[in-house]
Amino acid sequence: MKTQNNNLDERQEQILLKIEHIGCWIAFWGLLAAILVQEVMYPGELRAIAGEWIVFMVLCIYIMAGCLKNGIWDRRLKPNFRTNLLASFVAAAVVALISVAIGLRRMENPDPKIILLICAIAAGVTFVACFLLLSAAAAATKRKQKQLEEEPEDEPEE
Repeated sequence: MKTQNNNLDERQEQILLKIEHIGCWIAFWGLLAAILVQEVMYPGELRAIAGEWIVFMVLCIYIMAGCLKNGIWDRRLKPNFRTNLLASFVAAAVVALISVAIGLRRMENPDPKIILLICAIAAGVTFVACFLLLSAAAAATKRKQKQLEEEPEDEPEE
């Protein structure tokens, strides 16, 4: 396979990787924020968020697939029950807040009981789905890490 010329030295390559890393996460969180703000401001207008949603999902799938393929979970967090529980709780809390905001915006005479019921259902479904998906991803990551550890290292050629 023919490789392209790289005009960067190792230091410049590391700096570029850091710039790209930060840019990727700015795009990730920026797209998520744009989607959430648009959903609260224009609830039910799927056409308003379709472009951002597609780009966000492609980015999510790419990052997740790349990490799972290489047995990488996170720099700071471990793929365990506690991490999955906390992340699922945070996701459920965010969905609950967004559900309240959308409910208050959509209803002319909001009934607090209905808003709380919708909020609880949305948060509950989010918590369960997030926890199950994170648990499956954590198990896949652990399997891949074990597989990579068991692979024999390439012997240096003499």
